[in-house]
Amino acid sequence: MIRSLQGKLRTGLLLSLITAFVVLWFFVSISIRYLTEDYIYTRLAHDTETLLAVIVKGSPEFEIESSRLGAVYQQPFSGHYFEIIHDGQIIRSRSLWDQNLDVSTDQTDQTRQETRLYQTGPQQQPLLMLVSHFVKQQQPITIVVAEDFSPVEIAIGVFQTRLTISIAVILMVLIVIQAWVMRRGLKPIIQLQDDLKALEKGNIHRLETSVPRELSPLVTEINHLHATLDSGLKRHRNALSDLAHALKKPLTVIQQLSKEPSLEALPEIKQALERQAETTRQLTQRILSRARLAGAVKTDNLFDFNHDFSGLLDTLRMMYRDKSVVISTNITGEAQCPFDREDMLELLGNLLDNACKWADHSVHVEISQTSDLNITIEDDGPGAPKESLQAINQRGVRLDETVEGHGLGLSIVSDIVTHYNGTMTSGLSTTLGGFRIEIKLPL
Repeated sequence: MIRSLQGKLRTGLLLSLITAFVVLWFFVSISIRYLTEDYIYTRLAHDTETLLAVIVKGSPEFEIESSRLGAVYQQPFSGHYFEIIHDGQIIRSRSLWDQNLDVSTDQTDQTRQETRLYQTGPQQQPLLMLVSHFVKQQQPITIVVAEDFSPVEIAIGVFQTRLTISIAVILMVLIVIQAWVMRRGLKPIIQLQDDLKALEKGNIHRLETSVPRELSPLVTEINHLHATLDSGLKRHRNALSDLAHALKKPLTVIQQLSKEPSLEALPEIKQALERQAETTRQLTQRILSRARLAGAVKTDNLFDFNHDFSGLLDTLRMMYRDKSVVISTNITGEAQCPFDREDMLELLGNLLDNACKWADHSVHVEISQTSDLNITIEDDGPGAPKESLQAINQRGVRLDETVEGHGLGLSIVSDIVTHYNGTMTSGLSTTLGGFRIEIKLPL
């Protein structure tokens, strides 16, 4: 399935926005976490220097001056802990409450002056740990300082939630703005589509050239192509029309010759002349009809059932007033249909003329408009043989070669139906008993 240009642009921009905001979310979240951890490690480094300052040489071990320590290291499980390691001696903060910080041997390797670690605390809380190595009074000392990171993680979680909501709101606003901008930007294309439909129907004769710069070459080429085709169609119609009119003079001569009294003694020649004259007349009429249909794809003269069809019925009633044919109609849908007035008069006129010609007393017309223009015409005449009806309904069979009396008129109808990509089926009327023909023209 071919997707619309607007759908492709909307999908592409939406994916771009989502990708950009997801990347932004991860970047901001990681940056906030990194900055927070870096700040905590800076504070741990400051506490490490404070601890190094309060270490004094005792006899024989090191001791610390507890009075110079902060209160957080005195409160049990406060979330701030330290250990001082020297030659197997471990000095712990009161906050550890006789528990140990899980520091492995390789982490106390003094080849590295400072090591940052993630560990689990005494109460299974996440800890940020800083392991530092010093030499004091010519003695190696390792100081381990740790801080509970869970309050910071909670704060980061709250920040990420707010960031997610903010990004979602901004994304929705941008999507709405994007849809509005896209609709406004593609409005010339939608207008061009409407103009093309109007051009096809014949409501306008060329496309407007006041379009965006990107569409201007397309509109110019369409107008040029339309003008070229229109000119070619006119030449084609004029040539066929000239040919048909040129045949009228020799045709008239043949008809006059067929009426010569001298031919009464030659009935076979007289009949041949009359037959050929009639055949030539029908061919001429068909050529003229096809010449007019060549340009019928665009028209500004549409058929109106209220005005044109009623006038056609009045004409037929006058033509067949001696037969007293009753023409009943049932028309549903809109009064105007999007087809050329001359084509519809030709189509309905030929159908109704054949129906009135062969009807005994009644002709019924059923017309409706849905997705198609449906035309059904029935009469109470003799109908047509079944073998002829089967031949008529076969694609490509000429009507004038199958049903006597339904000749050139239905042949012209077939040309019009084919021109409008419609379908035509015929049969016997189940209600009136005569000939029935049904036509569907897509709207």
